[in-house]
Amino acid sequence: MNIRPFDYDAYWRDESRDDWRRRGLHWHCHASRMDAGAYEDDQARRDPGSDLAPLVVRDWLRKPSRTIRHAPATPEDAVSWLRGQWERIKGQAGREATAISDETRFGTALYDLRCGNDLCWGFWLSSSVHMHLAVVGTSQRCH
Repeated sequence: MNIRPFDYDAYWRDESRDDWRRRGLHWHCHASRMDAGAYEDDQARRDPGSDLAPLVVRDWLRKPSRTIRHAPATPEDAVSWLRGQWERIKGQAGREATAISDETRFGTALYDLRCGNDLCWGFWLSSSVHMHLAVVGTSQRCH
């Protein structure tokens, strides 16, 4: 058996992925800034009526429409929204969050969205403030 080597540093540069298009997806973008108490309140985060980030990323689709910050129709538009959110907080994010280059961060995000995957990023901005960013795909006709 001959298995080709896998390039873990470059797989995401494949621009041919269009799984999202075949699945008829668009995305809902969500942002939730929570203090440590809210972040640890699993019951409140499970509540579909709450604006807090859910424990399961797909549960954003059960949250009120007021939690949708942007509804992009393409992966590129979703990544543009993510980039704008990241630019606002990256100066507050810890060294672990900024250890990944922006090229890799947004390149893999674009690849994942083109594959039809959801994204969820979480960053502690201080010892007591957590920022949650999510891009959740849906094929529902909701707009």
